[in-house]
Amino acid sequence: MNSLVNVGVSQVGFAAQPSVLRTILGSCVGICVYDRMKKTGSLAHILLPNNPGDGNPEKYADTAVPLMVQRLIKEGCKKEFMSAKLAGGAAMFKFNSNVALGQIGDRNVEEARKMLEKHGIPVVAEDIGGNAGRVIDFFLEDGRLKVKAGGEEKLYYKV
Repeated sequence: MNSLVNVGVSQVGFAAQPSVLRTILGSCVGICVYDRMKKTGSLAHILLPNNPGDGNPEKYADTAVPLMVQRLIKEGCKKEFMSAKLAGGAAMFKFNSNVALGQIGDRNVEEARKMLEKHGIPVVAEDIGGNAGRVIDFFLEDGRLKVKAGGEEKLYYKV
């Protein structure tokens, strides 16, 4: 039986197969990093793109990604076997387009991509944008990502 690990807002979860990492996303972005050889992964629930230095590196894309990579390497994972999937970044609130908060989902996705690229980790699948919240399940036995949004379910298998 898979053990389910719930990852809350501004948290980073780590697990190995056969665990499943789960989180619920709105404008936040879920960053899944997977090592296909060790079948170990990490899921970050990112609230904002950039850390102003408030002491919680798990809350921001620019500090959570390095944290995830360092921890996975400490667990014996190798960067060359890592890949990433992104989900979330919905526009949950209707604002005038000039209001920064309305763009938060896009900015979270952009910063997550930038940090993954900086660490040499390819993004192999994305389920982002739109205006529906998502529940995501990241299966560490094979790296697949299940995304439930607006009553529909999608699976992303590429690792």
